[in-house]
Amino acid sequence: MKAVRIHEFGGPEVLSYENVPMPHPNQSEIRIKVIAAGVNPVDWKIRKGFIKLPLPMTMGFDVSGIVDAIGPKVGKFQPGDQIFAKASSTHGGVYYY
Repeated sequence: MKAVRIHEFGGPEVLSYENVPMPHPNQSEIRIKVIAAGVNPVDWKIRKGFIKLPLPMTMGFDVSGIVDAIGPKVGKFQPGDQIFAKASSTHGGVYYY
């Protein structure tokens, strides 16, 4: 799976396009096959270190795509649902194929 990640705070040079392991949804989580991820002001504020989150982290919180896996306690969404969401700060917006 591909993701844009940071391992330190700084300018655009700290962005790294890399392979990451595919996450598996926990009890109440869904996994989304990301078709598009947006970049908004919070992303550059995190990258610059104005908002401190644990590193390394995956950037891109606004995502759209298709639900492809759900945890056993998820009732509202089903695999195949099209969705727009704010991704978790743990996984961010990642792309897999």
